[in-house]
Amino acid sequence: MADKGVKVGIIGTGFMGKAHAEGYQMFNIEIGMFASRTAEKAKATAEQFGVERWTDQWLELIHDPDIDCVDITVPNYLHYAMAMACIEANKPFLIEKPLACNTKEAEEIVRKAKEKGIVAVYAENMRFKPALMRTKELVDQGAFGKVLMLRSNEIHNGPFHSPWFWDANLTGGGAAIDMGIHGVNTLEWIMGSKIKRVYAETEVLKWKDYCKNGAEDTAIAVLRFENGGLAEVVISWAISGGMDVRLEVFGDQGTAYVSTTHEAGGLRIFSNNGYGKSYEEEASLKPHVVPTKGWSFPAPKDVIQQGHAFEVKHFIDCVRGIDTPSSTLEDGLRALAVVEAMYESARTGRAVEVK
Repeated sequence: MADKGVKVGIIGTGFMGKAHAEGYQMFNIEIGMFASRTAEKAKATAEQFGVERWTDQWLELIHDPDIDCVDITVPNYLHYAMAMACIEANKPFLIEKPLACNTKEAEEIVRKAKEKGIVAVYAENMRFKPALMRTKELVDQGAFGKVLMLRSNEIHNGPFHSPWFWDANLTGGGAAIDMGIHGVNTLEWIMGSKIKRVYAETEVLKWKDYCKNGAEDTAIAVLRFENGGLAEVVISWAISGGMDVRLEVFGDQGTAYVSTTHEAGGLRIFSNNGYGKSYEEEASLKPHVVPTKGWSFPAPKDVIQQGHAFEVKHFIDCVRGIDTPSSTLEDGLRALAVVEAMYESARTGRAVEVK
């Protein structure tokens, strides 16, 4: 039976909306309504999760008195309007990355939410991945001594599940704002220091027919932290083999190699025939998929391994007042500022100080 204490409304019925929905139901948290851009999608997703109410009008969900809090899992260009509507309606909200398409919009979201005292959580799932949470604990315990250098790697073969990802006018960029924003947030969290300077290169290495309006499929950056540490971040939509997310930690007393995709689940299997849905069908429904013929690394429970379940549980605990946000809107603004510095560096060919 669902917990009747808090009722969440989810805006967005794509891959992330469904991942969050699975997380809520895993912890018996009631989903009160789904909203999507079309009635067909809203109705189908509501039926999939056994939810009675749905709408194709997202403002209706936000203003519904029966909905206690809102989960925003929509394309980037809609984040600002929906966050501001939640703030105006005094509704707590969880918002997917990036916080907005640019820092100007993000700054206003942060300022208005703070003025009105709105409970809000920035949905950075990296902070809720079990492997990374444990790594952070070990760093803080001094297991590796002083952290000197970090490397972050987040690559896959492109976001073919949703065409809007490829258009910089709808997203604010390309692979860097899609995936690099995870890396820079995680690196500052692990290092315990802010990034002060960025040098980056971006390029369309593979998907010239897909990337639109200046979007890139690959970005590489070298980062300098305020505490003197260094980091490298590699981001790409141009690499075959499925999703591969890694963090490397180099301290003066130890080293860590962390994989939160291929090795994280402990499963590595070989199949001549493949299994599950066809590659084409899977790729149309969710990101990061790879054919299952040959070697593959199936996740035992992706919503746990990737942190989404613990992320939404944390949000509800914050709404209930039994916890405070560990991933804040300010964190979202900060990550976006670093990504914008990466883009400026790539445009100018110079290292850029992060404001």
